[in-house]
Amino acid sequence: MSADPGRNRTIIVKRHTAAHDDHHGGQWKIAYADFVTAMMAFFLVMWLLSSTTEAQREGIARFFTSSSLLHLPSGTGLLDGGASVLVGAPSRQEQTEATDGGQAEAPTSGGGATEESSAAGQVAPDRQRLDTQRLEAMKAEIERQVASNAELREAAQNIAVEMTPEGLRLQIFDREGAPLFAPGSPEPSPRLARILGIVGSVLASIPNEVAVAGHTDAQPLVRGAYGNWELSADRANNARRGLERAGLPPARIFRVEGKASAEPMLPDLPHDPRNRRITVTVLRAGVVAAARAAAARGAPPEARR
Repeated sequence: MSADPGRNRTIIVKRHTAAHDDHHGGQWKIAYADFVTAMMAFFLVMWLLSSTTEAQREGIARFFTSSSLLHLPSGTGLLDGGASVLVGAPSRQEQTEATDGGQAEAPTSGGGATEESSAAGQVAPDRQRLDTQRLEAMKAEIERQVASNAELREAAQNIAVEMTPEGLRLQIFDREGAPLFAPGSPEPSPRLARILGIVGSVLASIPNEVAVAGHTDAQPLVRGAYGNWELSADRANNARRGLERAGLPPARIFRVEGKASAEPMLPDLPHDPRNRRITVTVLRAGVVAAARAAAARGAPPEARR
């Protein structure tokens, strides 16, 4: 029997070995880039801590931790767009006045009253900037909420928002065919109630005090002893109640007043329906401090104590 030829077959095994990569495929470059990025972020944080004030650091921290638009520090560039009925962009002069409007000069009549008014009327520049940023963010938030609400989109034509030295002023006014109050009545219309609901919910998110004023046109109201002064005051009070129902704490109401037709929105058109309006002003901290200091100076010494 012949031998099996397969037993004497030579088996050759070929193994392909890749050349050793001394640089491990470039992975070290990724690790090094991560290290450099981390070091850059570290030095940036150290620089911010050493070159900013406490108020500025608070604003930076709020930017990264806040989920609400109202608490985000915002520059004027975003809100300097073209004027609209809903939001009128402030002029450069108004912006300058608004930046400086938080400070009030104290009289030099001497004594403790001067020191008291100086302490109350002067607001740190950093706090003024944060105050202005908060008001600008509130301005944008109201515009966003009204624009995103289909029912209130038409009501945007009844709102004008502007930055003033006193603070952020919202004017909610009548239009021909779209009244906010029935003629001669202090009761808000459903349209005004919805607008006040949005404004009140936004106001509840910021700490500033609020002033509410009612205005009428020059058409006299003849109802015995009840005239435009009483009507405008009652409308302002009803607007205050609407803001409070929407979440604004009553303690944040600084002033409620009726002005009748004394301050028309359109002085050349005293009977224009737009003169019939509710004004809601979000006051700057410096304005409130100066007003309280002035009130304290006018109070008797025992009341101040």
